[in-house]
Amino acid sequence: MKNLLALKPYLLRYKRHLGEGFIYIILTNIFAVTGPHYIGKAVDAMQGSFRMGDILRFTGIYVLFALLSGFFLFLVRQKIIVTSRNIEYDLKNDYYSHLQQLPRSFYDRTSTGELISRGTNDLNAVRDFLGPGIMYSINTFFKLFFAIIAMLALSPVLTFFALLPAPILSYSVYRIGRSMQKRSKSIQESYAEITNLVQENLTGIRVVKSYTREAVEIERFEKLNRDYYRKNLSLGKLQALFFAMLTSMTALSLIPVIWIGGLATIGGKMTIGGIAQFIVYVTMLSWPIISIGWVTGIVQKAAAAQGRLSEIFDTVPDIANEEATAPRTDETATGRGEISFSDVSFHYPSQPDIPVLKNITFKAGAGSKIAIVGATGTGKTTLVNLIPRLYEATGGQILLDGRNIREIPLESLRLQIGFVPQNNFLFSDTIENNIGYGNLQDADPRRVVEAARIAMLDDDVRDFPEQYKTMLGEKGINLSGGQKQRACIARAIACHPKVLVLDDALSAVDTATEARIFDALLEKLPETTIILISHRISTVKNCDRIFVLSEGTIAECGTHEQLLQRKGIYNGLYNQQLLEDEILSLA
Repeated sequence: MKNLLALKPYLLRYKRHLGEGFIYIILTNIFAVTGPHYIGKAVDAMQGSFRMGDILRFTGIYVLFALLSGFFLFLVRQKIIVTSRNIEYDLKNDYYSHLQQLPRSFYDRTSTGELISRGTNDLNAVRDFLGPGIMYSINTFFKLFFAIIAMLALSPVLTFFALLPAPILSYSVYRIGRSMQKRSKSIQESYAEITNLVQENLTGIRVVKSYTREAVEIERFEKLNRDYYRKNLSLGKLQALFFAMLTSMTALSLIPVIWIGGLATIGGKMTIGGIAQFIVYVTMLSWPIISIGWVTGIVQKAAAAQGRLSEIFDTVPDIANEEATAPRTDETATGRGEISFSDVSFHYPSQPDIPVLKNITFKAGAGSKIAIVGATGTGKTTLVNLIPRLYEATGGQILLDGRNIREIPLESLRLQIGFVPQNNFLFSDTIENNIGYGNLQDADPRRVVEAARIAMLDDDVRDFPEQYKTMLGEKGINLSGGQKQRACIARAIACHPKVLVLDDALSAVDTATEARIFDALLEKLPETTIILISHRISTVKNCDRIFVLSEGTIAECGTHEQLLQRKGIYNGLYNQQLLEDEILSLA
């Protein structure tokens, strides 16, 4: 239950609407409880001197109170249910906004399906609590309160026997409620597994089909779905037992009421109308008592769901602006793009004893073109990820134009860096919007076309019927691998960055196109600092300086010619590629 306290700020935001709903709940129950009084009068009016006028008057008053009760119940729903939708809207916005703030390391350890499940299924469970859960909880309390007062006024003895099952009921709600919460949490976790499996399979459907694994994936889904079905069935059985028990207790409470009330009527202590009125009150309590089980299920499910949502909301970004961060200034206009690494080290939080980078020190002057090469797993990608603070260096410092990057606001820092990662990603949007993604607020078609020309993509785009207005499929499925890479390069160039990082971004293009792109970068972006990661020596040989990484450290540094003369790691990579090219030419 304490998990639901996290919703307090949202409830306070709409306290006026909830307050009005609270008043309407009181009014609807006052009219609902007052109505049966006139049923009793109408029954008593049928005895003795029978006057139709009195019966019609009492019946009319009862109908009027019933209509007023229904009217205010309508207003209750308008205030509380509508407010729950407003809070759901705010929660979804806050959830999505918070996800945008979380660092890359969070997404390394959290599946997409899990996040989708929490933002849909769990959030809907919370909304059920905020709407029907709150409304029926308060309504049940006041209906019980007013009905019991009216019953006590009629007969304390009958009220005692009518409420005799209450202690058993309270204990049952407590015990079964705890079991409901555990089962609800297990159901939500199973739903997250199903969502993750579906998302993963639909994303990788081409791999599934290539290896003819459809039957295996269907079986995996069926297994998870069967488990989800069984857990829901288990919860449903528990809820059915709970409702049956509540209904039975309500029905059983009528037996002593009718028996003792009948004796009181025979003894002249109560009228028949009074007994009828009392029975109406007992019957009126049946739904509030039954709704206790329903509301209990909603509350327990919401508590489990909010606990899962809070795990996300309570995740604090480990990369954010610090106290030492200077106020936002226009660094993008004044920056030159000089990058300096000073004794930088890094290890992943989950593996503190395994250093990925060790004591990296180098400087890339403004406008220089440097390359980083090395065998797979030597830390090349990790190194460039530290520049825009996608990961945080665990030792040393990185300077941009002489300033520690931790002192530069994240937005300003990243606006100065064009980053093309290894894994290309394109949105299901037009080619124009994909290339201009970093400048959508100031989208200039000429800038998009110029960036595409530098990336050698313009000619390809011109061949499409709708050219730059061509809609791309999911992840750019209607483009080739090389076109995707060039589109991502164009997107980075269109931002006019001071620093351009290309992480193996030319691997899917042929060597001739690669050379043309690099020449265009040198010609069109002479003042941009370019940091290039590549496994091809032909890509990096014209760079100003080349750094060779080995086991997380800089093993060699120099120009292409200098490194060849040293007969070291770089020379070995060069000779290996020459041999591979020769073998391919003979094939």
